[in-house]
Amino acid sequence: MKNLKYFLLLGALGLTFGSCNKLVNGYDINPNAPQDAPADQQLTAAELSEGLFMSGEMPRLTGIWSDYFTGSDRQYQGFELYNIGAGDFNSAWANAYATTLAQARLVQSKAQAVNNLRLLGIGQVVEAQIVGSITDLWGDVPYSEALKDAPGKFDPQASVYVAVQTLLDQAITNLPKNGISPGTRDVFYQGTVSSWVAAAHSLKARYYLHVKNYAQAAAEAKLGIASKAGDMLMPYNAATANGKDANPYYDFTTNSRVGYLSAEGPAANPAQGSYAYQLYTSRANAKTNELGRRNYFFINTPASSPNGYAVDLNVVNGAFKVNAAAPLVTYFETQAILAEALARTGDAAGALTALNTLRAYDAATYTAAGTKFTAYTATDFEVGGLLNTTAGQTSGQALLKEILTEKYLGMVGQLEPFNDLRRTNNLIGIPKKSSVSSDIPQRLLYPQSEIDTNPNVPKPIPGLFVKTPVNG
Repeated sequence: MKNLKYFLLLGALGLTFGSCNKLVNGYDINPNAPQDAPADQQLTAAELSEGLFMSGEMPRLTGIWSDYFTGSDRQYQGFELYNIGAGDFNSAWANAYATTLAQARLVQSKAQAVNNLRLLGIGQVVEAQIVGSITDLWGDVPYSEALKDAPGKFDPQASVYVAVQTLLDQAITNLPKNGISPGTRDVFYQGTVSSWVAAAHSLKARYYLHVKNYAQAAAEAKLGIASKAGDMLMPYNAATANGKDANPYYDFTTNSRVGYLSAEGPAANPAQGSYAYQLYTSRANAKTNELGRRNYFFINTPASSPNGYAVDLNVVNGAFKVNAAAPLVTYFETQAILAEALARTGDAAGALTALNTLRAYDAATYTAAGTKFTAYTATDFEVGGLLNTTAGQTSGQALLKEILTEKYLGMVGQLEPFNDLRRTNNLIGIPKKSSVSSDIPQRLLYPQSEIDTNPNVPKPIPGLFVKTPVNG
């Protein structure tokens, strides 16, 4: 996946990508291609790299395994059936470490040197988000010794989460203090302190949820992103179909890898669509009609699909169009975290209020004719109620399942639903795609580049279906 603006910027900075354990040193290699740059420019590079990691190759892959999408051609047909090798993760690992984390560290170092605490805090949030994503997906990973000359040790996943929380706390403290705003060099929030502080709280809520600390997750969610206007988005501004700054899903499906990815159902019934697509229809009831949200994420007519698929990603006028911004952490996710955390800590009334806040958001966002998201009541989740017709299911279980399903259907194409599926033991019940596999994939494989160069890689090397420690 290419984002030309991103690569041009990094080329201008003269950066060299390599192992996650090596950081380029020296400034005299080529005076016409300096390896140093102002901290605000390096912030832009870090943010573009992070945005690409969280909206490109990895969410496409985990989106297949989360049954949003279908691997429909060539190697993506193998990914569909969980056939994937360690070498397939080399690029993502290098992007996360050698580009995003390395740049975020440089931003912080330079900001601290001139006591620019606002910029320091922004760099800390960027680092926390990319490191949180790395440990989410791979489990035990290098962190305390990452980016050093010698191969870094692999820290336990739980300790990485603790370190991320500490870093976010530091960021929240630093952000309101003195400093010069990076302005438009900050492609996420243009240096707005209140937006960065809210995003940091939402990320704290996310990572507390991952380790099942539901009380803290609820507390942080209440301090997090408070409206859609506060969403952290990766901007893509291509004006034409072959624009250099196109949304990665659009670019992948219509330019670079035409036909590889769709949202079709099995060969016997392609129009059935992916599991997510099916849910939009099967959830219809007296209070819910998902037509508008379904049509935002998917196209269901071959004539409208760029690749002629019976069900495809909406790259025409929806979530994956050429200039669609990619969500990184949002108000919707924050409210979904709050709803789940309250449900799990016994506050059913609070959880229902948060769920209905999400439904009000849906009603305001997806406005196609016929779409309906009427507020639920407690009786809808009682045994025999509208949302509880499964034998033996308690009202609390029905409420929790509805919250998780709502979150799953509202975050199509993002990384976080894959984390939820693994954390909850697939409570919403997406089907396996491979009949010979024990489960849906539980992690990403350590990349071959790291296996070959870092003797600290865990042994035995965990396979695709081995749960990460916090999910074990």
